Amino acid sequence: MRRLFPNVYEGWLVVAASAFYITLTSGAINYGFGTIFLPLRAEFGWGVAATAFAFSLRQEASGIAAPFVGVINDRWGPQRTVALGVLILSGAVFGMSFIHSLWQFYAAMLLVSVGASSVGGPVGMAAVTTWFERRRARALALMTIGGGLAGVMVVPIAVMVDVLGWRGALRIEALVLLVAGVIPAFTTRFRPVDHPQPMDGLPQARTADGVPIAATPRWGIPVRQAVWTPSFAMLTFGLAGISFGTATVTVLQIPFLQSIGIPGPAAASSVAFYALSSVLGRLGFGFLADRYSKRLMMATCTAMIAVGLALLPFVHTIWEAFAVLLLLGPGFGGTVPVRAAMIADTYGTKYFGTLNGLVTFIRTIGSGLGPLVVGFVVDRTGFYTAGWLLASAVAGAGLVAVLVERPPEALRKQWREHAAAEGAATEAQATRSHA
Repeated sequence: MRRLFPNVYEGWLVVAASAFYITLTSGAINYGFGTIFLPLRAEFGWGVAATAFAFSLRQEASGIAAPFVGVINDRWGPQRTVALGVLILSGAVFGMSFIHSLWQFYAAMLLVSVGASSVGGPVGMAAVTTWFERRRARALALMTIGGGLAGVMVVPIAVMVDVLGWRGALRIEALVLLVAGVIPAFTTRFRPVDHPQPMDGLPQARTADGVPIAATPRWGIPVRQAVWTPSFAMLTFGLAGISFGTATVTVLQIPFLQSIGIPGPAAASSVAFYALSSVLGRLGFGFLADRYSKRLMMATCTAMIAVGLALLPFVHTIWEAFAVLLLLGPGFGGTVPVRAAMIADTYGTKYFGTLNGLVTFIRTIGSGLGPLVVGFVVDRTGFYTAGWLLASAVAGAGLVAVLVERPPEALRKQWREHAAAEGAATEAQATRSHA
């Protein structure tokens, strides 16, 4: 791919390929699958809970699969991982078009979750972080905007379902995922040690005397050491608290707005507004995180989420809802690139895939508990007020965890020096072999 764009830093090509995957999978799966919900119920007579369970199963299975996908990505590299994921995902979507029972639907959803995990954000993030240091957060921000823009894919998918039926639409989706997904898979790779272009695509930094400063070798704190640090505990607890709140908004915002008398179409429009407003946070906080403290940016995003949740009980009109979503959407969106940049900066990029997978798994626990616990509170009280305030309190606890988190500096120094020594030894050996 670099031969086609010789004047473009290859890292940006990796960003573009990863953004394409996120847009494709988010549009086809996260948003697009909602269009087959009612047709499935109409054809098979399944209940709402039984059908909805498959969608919850996909989300939880993705969280469980994330650490294993991370290990495979660290060992095989993104190119093989993405190619395998595209084959699994397209095959699972195609197979889903032939189901005739509920258990087959669940089985297909499990395969979809594994394939989507291998193609989506975590694998791309692991690749992108190796290409950038000074511009890491903004690169991740540009990579993840597809998650916010993918909602527009719902319209053509819904048209296909109406014209071709849900089975025909799924077969078209599978073909698009296969053809469009395999070709750019070869662009998504880790940065080679001897890559000729400078890190970030920027001129190499120099000392005051004009001596070039060597790029930092790819380093990483081993997983077994990283997961036992207080930093990892605080970071994952904070992110789980954030996910508790944001997942609750995603699942319950429409029924909440309808419960206060807002019509269904207007309530549904809030979902698109929430997703699109998250793009502002992804870009804004992603660019700011390269200039200011990433921990401060994450804390700001978390505070916006906690305050937004606390304001939801006071919403009475759709315009008030949009005003609150202008806090929640950008707050949620900002956490996506900043989270990945924090992990890479704190623990290095060598084992990023595995560590990010573990973080994703723990975050999924929070996102699974949020709608469940808040829904239980709503059922018991008959109102959303206590539920939203509880979600705000949990997000507030996440804010405290983010603020007290401190990187393990001793381990960072140890493994940076270890990587530098390994790099020097490799370079010396290469010099001797050419002599």
